[in-house]
Amino acid sequence: MNLLGTLEANLALPRGPLACIGWADLAADRVPMPVSWADAEADTAWAAGILASYGIGRGDHCLFVTAGRDYWPRQVETAVTALGGFIGNISPASYEDRRLSVYLRFLPPKLIVGLSEELAQKVVSSDELVTLLRDVPHILAVPAAAAILAGRGIAAQAVAAVGPALALPCAEGEGAHVDGSQFSVAQRPGSRALTVTTTANREFQLTDGEAATQGSVLTGCGCGRPGPVLRLR
Repeated sequence: MNLLGTLEANLALPRGPLACIGWADLAADRVPMPVSWADAEADTAWAAGILASYGIGRGDHCLFVTAGRDYWPRQVETAVTALGGFIGNISPASYEDRRLSVYLRFLPPKLIVGLSEELAQKVVSSDELVTLLRDVPHILAVPAAAAILAGRGIAAQAVAAVGPALALPCAEGEGAHVDGSQFSVAQRPGSRALTVTTTANREFQLTDGEAATQGSVLTGCGCGRPGPVLRLR
């Protein structure tokens, strides 16, 4: 049996009930978050619809800044490959500025996803990296990093997990979308605290759980997509 035969045999095996177990960052704690195959398929399809607004397609490079322990980057990575793109990956640490420079010079990404606060602080201290990043068509950074980059004239939209949900900005608006078919989001009166409720079909169940990520709920987005829209900065 060769490698292809081994892969075919593995694909024929029965699947377990879970695609993976991720984490949900809540205000009170970080809790395990089981993800079913149906959850993962719905999450990928939704994220692919958002990424299509950026024109991601066959042969497009999307660079991910991730520690590899969270679910939401896998959701977006799978959406990129579903659209025909391919992914690069670096860690969020500040010392990754060298690998970031190599990618930007020799394999420029169309989209950067998840740029971290630590790496953003290192980037803005380098005129070379600032110049290179300004040429990247689309940058999705964690909220703190987006603010840091803005200080050097680098346009970036904020992306973040909001408890078990993902707030992913589209190309047309300024807010970040949440999949309304899977989650509802509310803002506590007089604060920027966000609460999340999962729909009954999700493997992980949560009702009015306060997320670690804060923000505000907007009335909508110019793109017209359904579901909650958040301002994360």
